[in-house]
Amino acid sequence: MGLFKITKYAGPHTCLMNEISVEHGNLGKSMIATHLLGMVRQDPAYDIKFVQQNVKDRFGFEISYHKAWQSLKAAREQVYGTWESSVKKLPRFMAFLQKLNPGTVVEWLNLDTDRSGVQMLHYVFWAFRPCIEGFRSCRNVISVDGTHLYTKYKHKLLVAVTLDANQQVLPLAFALVDEESLASWRWFLQMLAKHLLPNDDDRVCLISDRHSGLISAINYVPAFKFPRGVHRFCLRHVCSNFNKKFNNIRLKDLCWRAGAEVNARKFKRIMTEIRELNEEAYNWLEMIDKTQWTLSHDSGWHTGILTTNMSECVNGVLKGARRLPIVAIVQITFHRSVRYFLERTTRCYRMLNANQEWADFAFRIFEARQAEAVHHIVQKFDYNQQSASVLTLSLTGQGSHTYVVKLKHKTCSCGKWGTHGIPCSHAIQVSRHFGVNASNFIPQYYSIRAYRKTYQGRFEPLYGEEYWDPVDIELVHNPAVRVRRGPDRYVSTRIPNEMDRPQARARQQYQSRQV
Repeated sequence: MGLFKITKYAGPHTCLMNEISVEHGNLGKSMIATHLLGMVRQDPAYDIKFVQQNVKDRFGFEISYHKAWQSLKAAREQVYGTWESSVKKLPRFMAFLQKLNPGTVVEWLNLDTDRSGVQMLHYVFWAFRPCIEGFRSCRNVISVDGTHLYTKYKHKLLVAVTLDANQQVLPLAFALVDEESLASWRWFLQMLAKHLLPNDDDRVCLISDRHSGLISAINYVPAFKFPRGVHRFCLRHVCSNFNKKFNNIRLKDLCWRAGAEVNARKFKRIMTEIRELNEEAYNWLEMIDKTQWTLSHDSGWHTGILTTNMSECVNGVLKGARRLPIVAIVQITFHRSVRYFLERTTRCYRMLNANQEWADFAFRIFEARQAEAVHHIVQKFDYNQQSASVLTLSLTGQGSHTYVVKLKHKTCSCGKWGTHGIPCSHAIQVSRHFGVNASNFIPQYYSIRAYRKTYQGRFEPLYGEEYWDPVDIELVHNPAVRVRRGPDRYVSTRIPNEMDRPQARARQQYQSRQV
């Protein structure tokens, strides 16, 4: 009796979807991965939570979480390669990036191997020329932070950002390192100083969390030490650590208010309130140098920037990148930076067409303070110093306060003027009485001119891998410890903390008070 077996059928499938089960052998990881390729190419951040629903909508049945994860992982590897293959391609890609975009900075710190001509990737730093040049038109504040990569191997991505004239994040530089340590932070800060602060007279405020390795590393980099620079702590991290210690929502809110308060007298009042609630909590905050975490004792270095802005950078520039191999990470930082430049150039022209002299951020604050200023009563004291006292009146006639303004020194005892650099309502009203245009006191780094110069740099598009030139180095990955839970399922090592939800509310409250 003759038998035969059909191994392949190229015709149309007529089986009904409701007859297929979860265990259907023909709908395996490979088939699902092929279906996901377009989505993964279009959106590197395509999340596993969408995979199961997508497969159900497309094929009419459910798959397990494990199969969804394996399929998404396979799709990413088909589009972006594995971590190991990506590391091998990195030198060629970086060289080609620099060839098409001259001025792009790439710095390497590799480890030797026992094979001639082969090195092991340890650290790599990159920064795009338009971002470096754009920094020169921004305020001298750099925020740095580290973020986990959710890949096969344990790595960290160090990031440096600043804020532009419109208070939006401008990415400055990135570095792949093995971990956050004294060595990695020292190297990263040295690269920042070398390429962003090349002159001895450059001044800068560095904002970061209180990572011990970073704090120690600053001692080795003169550009970030006084008098050339100062180091300030991210208020969000201070409040988070504070709340981990004392686990009290009321105390946490008071901690944020204390750090964000611009007036020294009001700061002292908030600290007294903390002391009355918990003496130990008060002492904990007193152990931190006030100049490093409070606006009221900062002498204006912060220019109103309270946090590292890392969440905005991750959600913008790095969205989806942290699960991808290194070449894809660099490509995403490149393309997202290009998008930032295009979007903000368009926004800048809109402001120019509206005949604005200042970017929206400063313009709106100044307009609001102008409207508030008409309710103030001014008594002049000195024409040379252009000093005066200002009596503020509430609409109810109660709760009035007196502040001292000295236009020549650009100060007001309320503390707001020294925070962002934008004149407070008291300074605006005093300016009117002395016949001075208060808008002349707004720092130039908020101007439309500075905003335009920040984003006038050009990026050149990149070609595919077949155009990359050969290089004389072979690079292999550094097999650091894997972080995994179960087969091929890697977990985020970032633990959401109690500051995540209240932070947005606290920031909104702070910003509303600054007006």
